[in-house]
Amino acid sequence: MEFGNGAKENREIKISNDSKTFLELRDIVNRFDPVDLVEGGAPDDEHDRLTTEILILLFQDSMDEIRDLLINCQIWYGYDPNDIKEEYRERFNSKVDKTQKEILNWHTKNKNQEN
Repeated sequence: MEFGNGAKENREIKISNDSKTFLELRDIVNRFDPVDLVEGGAPDDEHDRLTTEILILLFQDSMDEIRDLLINCQIWYGYDPNDIKEEYRERFNSKVDKTQKEILNWHTKNKNQEN
């Protein structure tokens, strides 16, 4: 799977960076904070590309691809997820799994509120 330019899809599904949905998901992504940039003082919009890509997957009902995106987004920041040392791999995978679960629970809750 390629995680590339979501700009076209962004326009098509009308994702607004100030929408309630986007901001709620941004909070989850910022807690995930792939390479600890937000924790280190980066602005809240640091991971907006990741937030947008996740929203696109949610709108496409591509739930199974979210975990791969959470892992492979490391490449965007100059890190190869395959290079994670064995002693940190379990913690990394746990963080990815926890975030994926949080995203899916949040999405299910939002879908249920719409109905």
